[in-house]
Parts: sequence; structure tokens; C-alpha cells
Amino acid sequence: MTSTREERLRRGPLIAAVLGGGLGLFFLAIGLNRPSIADMRTIDLVHLLATGGCFGAALVGVVRYLVGHRKG
Repeated sequence: MTSTREERLRRGPLIAAVLGGGLGLFFLAIGLNRPSIADMRTIDLVHLLATGGCFGAALVGVVRYLVGHRKG
């Protein structure tokens, strides 16, 4: 296993993007099934923060994947 950096496949950011996006959609679906936004409890805020975090991680993964392919 003495491959150079250029020979190795770059799948890390893409896997993170797919996983983060999938979890973000899952948490968003859970959050949208809540009865009311006006009566938000602590657990609703945790779901909202988890959704934003997963979508943020997915966006960072996609950007890193695209920038990595553009450089070489």
C-alpha cells in the first residue's frame, strides 16, 4: 500500500455528504410531523438543530468533493 495521494480515491467527503443529507432529510421529516411550531419543546429544538447540522455537514461534504475534483 504505497500509493501516492493522487492515486487514492477521494470518497470521504462524498460519503459524508450522502450520509449527512440522508440524516438531515430523516430529521426534517420527523420535525415536520410535529403538531405545531408554536408549542415547541426542547426536543423539537434538538431535532431542528440536528437537521441543520446534518444539512450543513452534507453541504460541506459536497463542496469539498467538488473542489477536490476541480483541483486535480
